[in-house]
Amino acid sequence: MKNNFISSIWDFKGVKLEETSYATHDFLRWYGKLIPQLVSKLINLYSEKGDLVLANFAGSGTVLLESNILKRDSIGFDSSPLSNLLCKVKTTPHKPNSRKFLNDLKEYISKNKNKKFEMDETDKKWYAEPVFNTLMLIQEKIQNLKDENDKNYFILALASITRKISRIDSRCINHIVVDKNKPILDVYDEFEKKVIEMDDSMDDFIKISNGNKVRIERGDARDLNKLKDNSIDLIISHPPYLGCINYSNIFKLANKIIGYGYDDVKEKDISTTSLNKYMEDMKKVFDEMLRILKPGKYACVIIGDNRINGDLIPTFSYFIQYALEKGFRLRDNFIWLMNQKAGMSIKRRGNHIDHNYILIFQKD
Repeated sequence: MKNNFISSIWDFKGVKLEETSYATHDFLRWYGKLIPQLVSKLINLYSEKGDLVLANFAGSGTVLLESNILKRDSIGFDSSPLSNLLCKVKTTPHKPNSRKFLNDLKEYISKNKNKKFEMDETDKKWYAEPVFNTLMLIQEKIQNLKDENDKNYFILALASITRKISRIDSRCINHIVVDKNKPILDVYDEFEKKVIEMDDSMDDFIKISNGNKVRIERGDARDLNKLKDNSIDLIISHPPYLGCINYSNIFKLANKIIGYGYDDVKEKDISTTSLNKYMEDMKKVFDEMLRILKPGKYACVIIGDNRINGDLIPTFSYFIQYALEKGFRLRDNFIWLMNQKAGMSIKRRGNHIDHNYILIFQKD
C-alpha cells in the first residue's frame, strides 16, 4: 500500500447487478449484504495469498466465497442457522444430479398428493394448505437423501423460495405482513426454477474454486472461544446495523423449513433498537477481534449509521472511540456509496441509508 493513492470514496456504480451475482453469490436473497467487489478489494488490499480471513458475521458468505476465489483460507461464524447453511452450500464446489432428483420428486408428489400434514398456527397464517402440503412433501423427500451435500443443496433451494410461495407481502422487509390477495404459486415449479438457477451458478463456481479451506461455524462474534489468540490474518466484519434489519423475523419461514424455531434464532440475534445494549454487545465483538488478530494485521469493519426517533446515531464514531481505547490503530476510514439505497427504518421518514463507513483498524 505504500505510496499508492486509495480514494476515500468507494463507488461501484459502474457495476451491473448481474456482476454482483456471479458464481454462487445469489443462492438466496440476503438483506443488507456486502457486494463481492467491495469484499475482494479489501482482501487484496489487506491480506496476502494463503492468509486466514475471518468473517465474524458471516451472513450470506460473501467474504468466505471471495476469500476462496482469491486463494485465502477462511472461517465464518454466524448465529443464524440459515446463514450457516447458505455459507456451506455456496462455498462447497458440489453439484448434485438435480435432474434425477427433480424427476423423482415430481413422481413422489404425484403419488402422495392426497397426503396431509399437520399445520401449526404459524403455518396456517403464512401458507395456503395446498402450498404447505407440497412444501412438506419436498422437505420429506430431501430429508430422505443420503448424501449430506445433496441434502444441504436442495434444502437451501427450498428455504430460498419460502417467502415467494407464502402469504408474505412481497413489499415487506422487516415487519412481514399477510397479503391476502397474493396469488397461489405452484411450489414444485418454483423449486425447480430455483434448483436450475443454482446449478448454473454452481457450474461457474466449480470452474474458479481453488481448494482453499473454508470453515463454517454457528457461533457468536462476542465469544469466539474456538479461535486462538493471534491466529487471524484479516477480519472483515459486517455487523448488523442498529435496529435496521430484523433477520430473525425476515427469515422465520426459511429457518423453520430447515428445522429451527423463531425463538432459538432470535435468542442469538444481537440486532436491537437499544443503543446501550447494541454497544455493550459490540464492545465484546471488538474485544474478541483484538484478541484473535495477529499483531500488525487488519480488521475491516463495515457499518452504517441510523436514526432513532429522528435523531442521527453515528454508530461508526462509537466504534472508533472504543477501538482506540482498546489499543487498535485507525489506519483509514472509507465511505462506500450505496447505489441501491436501503430504507430499512420507517422512522427515518423518507431518508435512506445511502452510504456505509469502512473502518480499517490495525493491531499493534
